Amino acid sequence: MKFSAIVVIAPDDLEEQAIAQAKQAGATGITILSGRGIGGENRKTFFGMTFEGSQSVLLMVVAKHLSLPILKKMRGLLLDQGNSRGIAFTVSIDHLTGLDMGQVMKFEQHLREQND
Repeated sequence: MKFSAIVVIAPDDLEEQAIAQAKQAGATGITILSGRGIGGENRKTFFGMTFEGSQSVLLMVVAKHLSLPILKKMRGLLLDQGNSRGIAFTVSIDHLTGLDMGQVMKFEQHLREQND
């Protein structure tokens, strides 16, 4: 079985929606990290204080054929009337270790149930 890593970087307020939609599209496990970014725009200041929005970084390892359906869900969530609210991308995995074969079998069973 071939795998891909999916990385989603989104504002914290979209975290729960992103998780729900990724699971709906077939993701079974998601690692969540907190982050903050520096973009091309100047930081916003209010009364001398700098506002830095926090972001969630979602990492998923999925079967390669699930990558595109998950990315499509993320595109629908992250693009708001042409304005980007985050980024999502995939990375092919050439070598993978650490997956328990029980997890792989459970994952394959989940895929069979979805196809029925």
